[in-house]
Parts: sequence; structure tokens; C-alpha cells
Amino acid sequence: MKKIKVIQYGLGPIGQAAARLALQKPGIQMLAAVDIDPALTGKDLGQVLGGKKLGIPVLASIADLPRRMKPDVAVHCTISWLEDALAQFVELAEAGINVVSSTEELLCPDWKYPQLARKLDRVAKKNGVTLLGTGINPGFVLDTLPVVLSGVCLNVKKIHSKRELDAGTRRLPLQKKVGAGITPAEFRRRVKTGRMGHAGFIETIALVAKGLDWKLDKITETIKPKIADRDIRTKFLTVQKGQVTGIHQVCKGIQGGKTLIHADLQMYVGARQSLDRVIIHGEPSVRCVIEGGIAGDEATVAMLVNSVPLVQNAEPGLKTMVDLPVPRWLKA
Repeated sequence: MKKIKVIQYGLGPIGQAAARLALQKPGIQMLAAVDIDPALTGKDLGQVLGGKKLGIPVLASIADLPRRMKPDVAVHCTISWLEDALAQFVELAEAGINVVSSTEELLCPDWKYPQLARKLDRVAKKNGVTLLGTGINPGFVLDTLPVVLSGVCLNVKKIHSKRELDAGTRRLPLQKKVGAGITPAEFRRRVKTGRMGHAGFIETIALVAKGLDWKLDKITETIKPKIADRDIRTKFLTVQKGQVTGIHQVCKGIQGGKTLIHADLQMYVGARQSLDRVIIHGEPSVRCVIEGGIAGDEATVAMLVNSVPLVQNAEPGLKTMVDLPVPRWLKA
């Protein structure tokens, strides 16, 4: 079996976890890692991951890859926003490297960034590579899963999905991302910057619409804070009563004045339940509830690594989860 040659691009918490999983797959050969952090560059990947040396270098950039290294796929884990990651995607594509990324806004960028999406598609096709954004949310629970479930329906009228999770069980960057511990006033200020809350939610609606070939008139999004009714302590921080515990975000896909897609996301410290739920109103109607919800960090890493062979074997271009075969566990 020919191994797929992989590099890990970005060594934050998710990037490191993805590298650990990729190293366990017999069908993957890890060549190198890339990270701009000077505290990491020059080290061995095994040491960065807390183990012994593996002979796998951590480099500062793609330009530092030795000529003998010819990666097939980069597992990209750096930032949520497409505009900030654009140069990285272009650099990887021009180096002839396929990309599977956790950048949320890469999931289905056509709606929000049509010009950037066309640019990335052109660059990818010109260099014979595939670009894919995926993960668990976005990437699966509120978008790919509803599309797959619709396959048993004779007709679909609308889709209502919900994800509620206790951010207190997640990594510190996510707790900060949802605003845990800040004041309501600071929350509102950050919302105005466009960088508060869950990135990629509009892209979730766009992906469902693409999968079902629904032509939406508009996508709306609201973001509100969840407020603590008591002091809550996590492994990383303490949220005081009256402070923000997280977000309540709702996104709707609307056609002809009717809401066809309704997605409800609640991520906050101290949630008393965690669940994922998809309801398809159609013929027949389908109700899917995942009790306890899908563990976000582990599942995101799994989606990234399990998508490596799908990306490697795909036609060149900017692709989405509904363009590729059904995701599945990568045994090898």
C-alpha cells in the first residue's frame, strides 16, 4: 500500500492532536510540520508532542521544506477566518499540496466570499490540487449530517438542527472564543467586530442549501450572550455570576420569506446538557438525537485525518463535504 505523505500545518491544540492521530495511521507518512512559533521551529515533532524524537522536523514555513520532500496533503489547522488564511492556502496550492483544513469559513465559502472562493478554485485547479474545509461544527453535525439524513426522504420541507454543549469541558481557546468570563458589554463590543462567536455558521447553512440544491434568498444570523446565574469554575478559568458564559447563536436560511434551514447553536460554560439534534420535516420526517453530543475536539481531529485520502483522491479544485464521498473512519 502506497502511503500518503502528509505535513501538519499549524501546531496549536487541534494541530497537535491531528498530528498524533495521523502518526498512528499506517497509511500515512508524516514528513514534517510547519508552525510560525519560534519556540517550536527547529524542534522535532515528537518532542513537541511530548514524546521521543521521530526524525520529523518542525519548520517555519513551506519554503523551508527540503526539495526531497514532496507532500501529498497538508492537514491545516491555524485560524478560523478565510481572509486571514487565504495566503496560506494559496502557498500550499502553488506548492502542489492538497489541503484539508479546520478553517471554518473554508467549509462553503461561495455565499460569503464568492470572489475568494473563485480565486481558490482557480489556483487549486491550476496546480492540480484539492482544497477542503471540514471539522465537526462546521463540517458534520449541523450540515453534512442533515444532508446525509435527507437521503431517506421522498420530500424535504425544512430542516431544524440544534447543538448544545458545555464549553467548560473544552479547551481554553474555545472557552475564550465564546466569551466565557467577559462582561455583557464587552461581548456586544466584540460582536460588532465580526470576530465574536462561532465562525463558519453562515457556511453551515450555505452547505446544507448546496447539498439540497436550495436557492436561498438570504441567510440571517443572530448572536446573543448566555449569562451566568451562578459562579462557575472550569479547569482554565472562573466565570462569575452576571458574566458571560458563552454564546447562543441562531442562523437561518430563507427562501421566499420562509425559513427552510434553522440552526441553533448554544456553546457555554455550565450547560446542564449536551446534545446534537437534527429534525427533517418531510416525507417521511426524520428526527436524529445524539445524546451527550459529539465530542468536538476529538471529532474535529478525526474528520481532518479521515478526510486525507478523500482529498488525495478527489478532482482538483475547491471542494465541500457534499462534493466528496461520505466521510468514514480511516482504518489504515
